[in-house]
Amino acid sequence: MRGRSGIRALALGSLALGLVLAGRTAVAQGDPPPPAQSPAAEEMGMPPGEGGQATAPQAAPGEPVVAPAASAWNLMEVWGEAAESLDAKVARVRRASLEAGAWSFDPAARAVLGGDLGGDALERARAAVALAPELPLAHMELARAEWLHADAPMAAIRAAEDAMRAIAIHPEASLWFAGSGFFVLAAGLCTGTLMLWLLVALRAAPHAAHDVGHLAPGNPPAFARFALVAALVLLPLAAGEGGFGVALVLLALGIAYGGVGQRVVLVLSAATLWAALYPMARISGAALEAFPNDTVARAAYSLSQGMASAADVMRLEAAQHDPLALRAMAIDARRRGNLGRADALYQQILATSPGDVAVLNNAGNVRLALGHMENALDLYGRALDETRSPVVLFNLSQAYGRGFRVDDLNHVLADAQRVDGELVAELTALQRVRNDGFLVDLPLDVSLLWSRALAPGSGEALAASLRKPFAPGRLGSTAEDGGCALGAAAALGLALAAIVRRSRNCSRCGSRMCVRCETDWASAQCQSCDLLFNHPERTDRALRFARLEALRKRDRRVGRAATVVSLCVPGAAGLLADQPLRAFVAVVGVGVAAACLVWRNGVVPDPLIAGAAAPTLFVGAAALSLLVAAASLISSLAARRGDA
Repeated sequence: MRGRSGIRALALGSLALGLVLAGRTAVAQGDPPPPAQSPAAEEMGMPPGEGGQATAPQAAPGEPVVAPAASAWNLMEVWGEAAESLDAKVARVRRASLEAGAWSFDPAARAVLGGDLGGDALERARAAVALAPELPLAHMELARAEWLHADAPMAAIRAAEDAMRAIAIHPEASLWFAGSGFFVLAAGLCTGTLMLWLLVALRAAPHAAHDVGHLAPGNPPAFARFALVAALVLLPLAAGEGGFGVALVLLALGIAYGGVGQRVVLVLSAATLWAALYPMARISGAALEAFPNDTVARAAYSLSQGMASAADVMRLEAAQHDPLALRAMAIDARRRGNLGRADALYQQILATSPGDVAVLNNAGNVRLALGHMENALDLYGRALDETRSPVVLFNLSQAYGRGFRVDDLNHVLADAQRVDGELVAELTALQRVRNDGFLVDLPLDVSLLWSRALAPGSGEALAASLRKPFAPGRLGSTAEDGGCALGAAAALGLALAAIVRRSRNCSRCGSRMCVRCETDWASAQCQSCDLLFNHPERTDRALRFARLEALRKRDRRVGRAATVVSLCVPGAAGLLADQPLRAFVAVVGVGVAAACLVWRNGVVPDPLIAGAAAPTLFVGAAALSLLVAAASLISSLAARRGDA
């Protein structure tokens, strides 16, 4: 243990000395001016005029311009520089992107995966992950390479898991996957709910047709009664209410002829349908529309990626009242070397968001670059009061290195290693790429985009267009109208149950019992079964045994048919076992699985961020949903067998 402690102390001391020397070199040499143009825009697949120009620093009158090194700030220029190897190029670009706050340099990763930059498929995939660790596409390509070329299935699985985790932190990927996911979930819930209502209505249709026949004049025949019920169900179509109107009639019919348990499940499913048609559809539309329709968000994201065009910068300049535009312009000011303006913008942001860790860290980096050591230490300390970020701790160690406070540097580095040793090791390795100061900016937080996407009213236009084919009329036009319509349908079903004298089946032989056709029934059994099972002394012994044998044959025949229907029709097993909640779970599981498979590549085209991550995620969700449906089927069959 002493030996290991000594080795660790020696390593920390060596690292501290290196940071001190790096800080001394940065103070002594200063920073050369940025380049005027990047030659790498064409290689990155960008249109002419985007990302290839580096505008000269803008300074206030009388303010000196502190220009950082070109290779540290102009990502296009760094990418275009020649390198000894792919690894050297990746290390240099990765360091520059972290200094610029572009933690996932997606254009470079796509260029590595699609270009001829040397190395085999596995090396290119690893380089893409190093350049863009938040890009799901890069991780899935690494998983493919590990599986096909390295014959390392466990490494491939870990890479696929990293792709799933990257979805939550990549700004564009999180919106695209969330929009597609909510749409798929809403479609699955709608499909499952409608399947349940259809099954319940089909089960109640014979009784409804029989009872309607008593209300119609002339005692119509059976086929005319069924036609009358079908006309009532399809009446909303003629009124222009579409499938939503038909669903309302099915809901009322199911509640009218169901028991207490079935009514509770139907009300629950009605709430589920409302949630899928309105809140979920709106969130899906908002997430899918966030980037195409929000020009400020797209400009800020392009700038954070190091590939903003002149038009993007103009949009941000024109929208400086927007908090997201302010953050982007602060990042841009630091990259251009206009540290005074960057400092002023960060102080303006901190006035309204004093606890934002990313702003505190980046503002501390600007203050340190301006030479205000104590102010920088204060900003780092405020950021660490919010969270023990390893990046902030690393930057704090850099500040201590510039101030030659070796003991504080060692203490902070040890703390950073305890928080995230792997990240600190990467930053330390990148520190040695170039012998000057290395400060890491934190990127734009994905929550900033989500707060804009979930603003009141956002996504409603797209949600309404998606809902229009199913609910084209007045009843489903808004969330309020849809909720009132579903509530009215449920209330109508309860009223019909209280008013109409409903027919039902005998629990023993299945024959219909109707108070209008026969005398009133005293129990759940018809008169014949009541006499056979409850009063055997009143029946002939031979006739009783023959009747019992006929009922046993019927039960076996019905049981076989019920098993076939249960296996072929989702949800039928739960209804036949008088387990409506299990039936609802089964149909929702099948509906969600079907939606996941239909839209396994996303609802809208992949903007080069998902790759194989989309089908992997959605097919996996489909498999999980089918497992839930299968579990419901098995439990329903077991419950029915137990009742028998």
